[in-house]
Amino acid sequence: MKNIKIAALSIVALTCLTTLFIRIPLPSRGYFNVGDVAVVFGGLVLGFMNPRQGAWWALTACGIGSALADILGGFAVFAPLTFSAKGAEGLLAAVAASRTGTGRYALLALGGAAMVGIYFLGETLMPNIGLQGAVAEIPANLIQAVGGAVGGVFAASALKKTKLI
Repeated sequence: MKNIKIAALSIVALTCLTTLFIRIPLPSRGYFNVGDVAVVFGGLVLGFMNPRQGAWWALTACGIGSALADILGGFAVFAPLTFSAKGAEGLLAAVAASRTGTGRYALLALGGAAMVGIYFLGETLMPNIGLQGAVAEIPANLIQAVGGAVGGVFAASALKKTKLI
């Protein structure tokens, strides 16, 4: 149990830093980033480490790391929404870790769809964004979801081959 706590704390830091590393502004005052790679990677790693509880660790670690990046990056208003969206994506990536083939990819796609959907619903309710801004962000969020899944799978697979997890 101690190792998964250390791994989860590391995922918080990794997710926060990769989210802050590259930021491209979007129409709704949010930003495009590569933090989804860390979210999917973190979810898969925590799922590999502990198939039973890894999903809850992933929800927490990925959600906190991404929300912390919003707070540190000047987008604190998005932090609760980001916690929910990235936490759900990380949780589903952790569940995907115990599957193989099509089942794994379907769960990763569901995680990306959950992230896009949560952001869409949350942004439509924000007075300064609304429906028009939320629709404008869908393509960037989809690109983040696909890129995050591809990059996260490659990174987690590489780490798994080292036999460290």
